[in-house]
Amino acid sequence: MYATLGFVVLMLGVAGYVVPGLPGTPFLLVAAWLFSMSSEGLYRWMTTNRWFGETVADYRAGLGISRKTKVVALSSMAIVVPVSVAVGTPDWRLRVVVVTLAIVGAIFILTRPTRELVAETS
Repeated sequence: MYATLGFVVLMLGVAGYVVPGLPGTPFLLVAAWLFSMSSEGLYRWMTTNRWFGETVADYRAGLGISRKTKVVALSSMAIVVPVSVAVGTPDWRLRVVVVTLAIVGAIFILTRPTRELVAETS
């Protein structure tokens, strides 16, 4: 079950790197955790993958998220979310969901350690 959920969340994470406004890193971190609960091989694959392995491994090691990743994620959310709410979501309830998820995502990103700052204090 953990592995199946891990693959679902992994796909959301990968989508987050190509869909503006959808943060990828939080989904990748959750996928790594799910894989760590199900399979050492899948977890190792997540932390050594050439596209996102370094990000996942650094975060899991307590080094946080890079400044660049934070800026890109927050900037894309700041641009895409208002546009989505204005023209892409006709139902007010869906607008509330989009804005709520954006706020939760932004809080998550902002409250994680910044990798460069963690490295300076080490």
